[in-house]
Order: sequence, then structure tokens, then C-alpha cells
Amino acid sequence: MNRFLPILVISLCLVGITIGALAIGAALVDLDSAERTHIFAARKTLSESLAIEYAILAASSQQSALESAVRALVAHESEIQSMAIQVMGGERLITVGDHDRYWVEPPARQSTLTHIQVPIHRASSPWATLQISFKPIHRSVEETWLTGAWPRFVAVVAVLMFIGTLALLARTLRHVDPSEVIPPRVKGALDSLTDSVVLVDRSGAIILANEAFCRLVHQSLSSILGRPLSRFDWKQDPDAPSSTLSAYPWERAIECKMLQQGVRLGFRVPAGGLHTLSVTSMPILEEGDVVRGILVSCHDVTDVDDAKAQLRDAITKLEQSQSKVVAQNEQLEQANDALTQEVEERKRIQTEREELNRKLLERSRSVGMADVASTVLHNVGNVLNSVNISIDVATRALKRVPIDDIAVLASLLQQHRHELVHYLSEDVQGKQIPSYLTMLAESVTENHAQVESELIGLSRNVDHIRQVVDRQVHLARSARAMWEPVRFQNMMEQALAIHRPTLDRRGYEIVERYDKDLEGFCDRHQVLQVLVNLVSNAQKAMEALPDKPHRLTLQVGAATDRPGFVRFEIMDTGVGIAEAHLSRLFTQGFTTRSDGHGIGLHSAMLAAKNLGGTLQARSDGPGRGATFVLDLPVTPIEVPV
Repeated sequence: MNRFLPILVISLCLVGITIGALAIGAALVDLDSAERTHIFAARKTLSESLAIEYAILAASSQQSALESAVRALVAHESEIQSMAIQVMGGERLITVGDHDRYWVEPPARQSTLTHIQVPIHRASSPWATLQISFKPIHRSVEETWLTGAWPRFVAVVAVLMFIGTLALLARTLRHVDPSEVIPPRVKGALDSLTDSVVLVDRSGAIILANEAFCRLVHQSLSSILGRPLSRFDWKQDPDAPSSTLSAYPWERAIECKMLQQGVRLGFRVPAGGLHTLSVTSMPILEEGDVVRGILVSCHDVTDVDDAKAQLRDAITKLEQSQSKVVAQNEQLEQANDALTQEVEERKRIQTEREELNRKLLERSRSVGMADVASTVLHNVGNVLNSVNISIDVATRALKRVPIDDIAVLASLLQQHRHELVHYLSEDVQGKQIPSYLTMLAESVTENHAQVESELIGLSRNVDHIRQVVDRQVHLARSARAMWEPVRFQNMMEQALAIHRPTLDRRGYEIVERYDKDLEGFCDRHQVLQVLVNLVSNAQKAMEALPDKPHRLTLQVGAATDRPGFVRFEIMDTGVGIAEAHLSRLFTQGFTTRSDGHGIGLHSAMLAAKNLGGTLQARSDGPGRGATFVLDLPVTPIEVPV
């Protein structure tokens, strides 16, 4: 497309010049005169026809019909400005439109293109004159250039001129273009070269270039033909001594008629990079040593120069490194002696370290056993409080049994065994024995039920103590949990039952909210151990504020924000937790109670983690109670279908 663009431009310019010449000629010759003559003849014929019709009407004395016909004609014909019938005496019989304004008496009473007058005869003698004023002919630019024969004539001439000029220029430039003269195989050979090759004439203008040069300048061949080669962005060789570039190598080759080989020049490509080119200029001589042209080849040595610079830098760094290596070898020899001594010293330290590690392992084992023992004692201690209370309640119940009265009754019955019927029915003292026995039986039955209940609880607590000990021993040997099907409500109720006597005795309100249908697999004793610990802590937190009523809230349900988890919540109204203590609450050894050991919550957190769950604490601050949340994964119990 770039190749044919100059041809198109030249052709369009020639067509424009031709159209301008035709327009000037049309203005000078007045090509519109024929059209004006035709319009005048038509208007003259119309006026004469009207004059004949009006003469007929005038002969029959139909003046009103004549006036109506005149007005109708003016209203119908847009080209007529005004119209009048003037009798021979000079009086106007009929006038339509502003006739005084538009009518101009034609010279020598000869009609013109805009003012036509025709005589009207009555009885073969002149009677009046018909005067008609037409609008002037003012054709617009669109009417002049877009309609009629003249515009069509100009359009045909322009199209034929453009086609002929385009064909002629294409044929002519094909013979002038050097790229068309050179055989295709020679042009293909030049284009296959990686070096840029340019052929310039004696003035330095480009007459041929291969594709490598076109890629270098980022332009097409047709756009650079005829352009001086020196007009491109050439720079002096950056590595050359600082001096002004006096002449380009192809210019010196024209002057000297000698080969200019390996001249280094900088060339800035349109993308902004500066390339270094090795330019060779060879003059093409005719007979008589006349320079016909210059063959210029450009070899890009930018990469070679970069590689040489990198090689020089590498050699410099290598020399510097060599000197450093020599110095470091000397330092290594000096350090070798010190290293030998260091090795001997490290061997001695390693022996001492192994001995220290052995002692640390023994101490760690002792600390681990102590930790296990502390956890066992803490968890057993939580249950022993309930065991002591159960024993105390059972002892008091047994003391309330009237054993001495039973012995007295047995003695009286033994004394009157021969007259027992008479004694029980007639004797005053004997009559009271049956009713007393009834009261005694009720008292013994009530005390028996209470003692039996306490003994059942005592047995359950003792079993829990045994399970705590067994579980801790099991955990010391293996980290695996013992899963069994449980109902989670029962576990919270069992943990509460251990502390309920104390809570009831303190008068604390207990609120229980349980999801009764929630069940699954878990390690029952580990979970119970954690819940007992949390309820015990809640009880002690409320006991620390004895002057206010307290409420303990226990909740068991599915965790709505953690699908697949069951949530145990223990909420108290006790002393609360300071914000600074929340992050350290589950650390081993940390406690806020004067009688605490910092074991319970730490072991509870480890148990929850071992079960795959979490234990968290919340509090609004001191004196505002606390909430402990235990989340455990639920493994559903599959019921066979």
C-alpha cells in the first residue's frame, strides 16, 4: 500500500488540476448561455399564450373572469413575482403582486429574461399590454455542481483522467524503480543477508535497500527510496575519540573513489536504542573512473561490543578475585591452626553436652511424672470434695436413726412376750408401741433412701476417681482416645451432680439448657474430666463474691458457627477475668487464686486439643462473671437400617 500511495497522490492532484481548469473555462466561456436562452424562450411562449387567452376574455367583456385568471396564475406559478395588464392609455386595468417594485421597463421595449411584455389585441387592434415580472435565475452551488449536464461531464472527465493517470504513472514508475529492474533472485539474495545493504547514487540518495536495512530503520522500502542516507539518525562511534564527524564513509568513498572499510558509526533506531554499526562503503565505478554509485553495507557489532565489555569486566574481576584468593589462602593457613585447637575444644564440649543431655532427660522424665501426678491429684481433688460431702451427709443420716429407741422397744416386747396381746391392747404404754413403730419405720426408710442415694453418688465419684487415674496412666502410655457412644446432656448432668450439693447449700441458682437429642462418639471420661474442672472453677469463682446472688448456667447444643461440633457452655456470675489475663489463662502454672496451682485449665485445654476440639474463655472484666466454651467434634452414631 505504501508503494502505491505516491502514485495515488499524484493522480489525485492531476485530476484536481483538470477539474479546476474546466471550472475556469466554464466561467470564461459562459457555458450556461444555452440554458438561459431556453428559459427565455419558454417564458416568452407562456406569456404569448396568456396574452391570447386574455384577449378572448377581454373581447367577451369578462373582466372579473380575466382578473381571477391572472390572480390564479400568479398564485400557481412560483417563478412569477408580479403581473399587470396595462391599457394603451397607460392605465393599469389589472395588477397582481407588488408590480411597482418588481417591474422595470425593458430597454427599447424588448423583453428580457426577467421582464416580458406581450401586446393584447381586441378586434384586430392593440388594446393593452401584458406585463410579467419573473424571478431572476440564481443557481445554488449544489444546483450548479450536482445537477445538469455540466456536473456529469466533469465527473466523467475526472474519472477517466484519474484512471489514465494512475495507469500511466504505475507503468512509468515501474521502469524507474530500481527494485523492479533488479532480477528477483538478486533481490532475494540481498534480502537474505543479515547485514544491512544500501545502494546510493552519487548524491547519496537511496536507490535500493534490502529488508535488513528496512527493519533497522523501521520503514518500508518505498518510503526511503530517494531519501539521502545521511538524513538518518547517525551518531559518532561512542568508543572513538571525542571529535566532530566530518564526513560519512559513503561521502568519503565518492570523493576518494576508494573503499572505506570498517568505519564504526552509532545509529539510533526509532525504538530509542543506540546500535553500533561497522559501515563499509564500496564505490561502483564506470569507465573513466566515474563514480556511478556506492554500495554501503552495515554490520551490527553492538552485541560483540557488549560481549567484549563483559569479557573485560570479567577479566578485571578475575584478577581482583585472584588477589583475594591469595590473601584468603594466607588467612586460611593461619586459621587452620586455630581450627585444630577449636576442634579439640569442641570434642570436649560435645562430651560435656552429652552428659548434660542425659541429666536433662532424667530431669524431664521426673518433671513429666510430676506433671502427671499433679494433674491426677488436681482432678481427684475436684471429686474428693463431693466424696467428702457425700460421706458427711450419709454419716449424719445414720446418726439420726433412733437405734436406742429400737433397743428399748425390743426390751419391752421381750418382757411381755407371754402377754403380748394384752400388753399391746390394754396397757397404756403398750398401746403406743404400734404407732411409734410406724413413725420409726418412716424415719428409718427416709434415712435409708438418703444414705442409699449418697452411697450411689459416692460410688460414682469413686469410679470417676479410678477412671481419672486409669486415664492418666493410659495417656502416659498412649495418646489414643477411647471412644464410646454417649448422650452429651448426660455428661453435663453428671459433672453438675458432683458439685450440686455444694451449689444447693450455697443457694446458687442453676439454669440448664440441653439439646436432649444430641449424641455421638467421644472419650467420655476425658470430656467429663474437663467439664468437672470447669464447673468446679465456676463454683469457686462465685464463692469469691459471697455478698451477691449467683446463677450458674449450663448449655449443651450444636455449634451453629462450626458445623459438626457440639458446644458445652458454662456461664457463672463470679469474679470474672481481667482482659490482661485472658491470653495467659490456659498456660501451665498460671492462676489468679491464692490457693490455685495453675494445673486444671491447662490440663483441660490439652484434653480438648487431644480430642480435636477447642477450649475458650470470655469475660467482660472483673466482677462480671465468665463463660467457658468447649467445642468438640461430633462423630454421629450410625443406626443400622
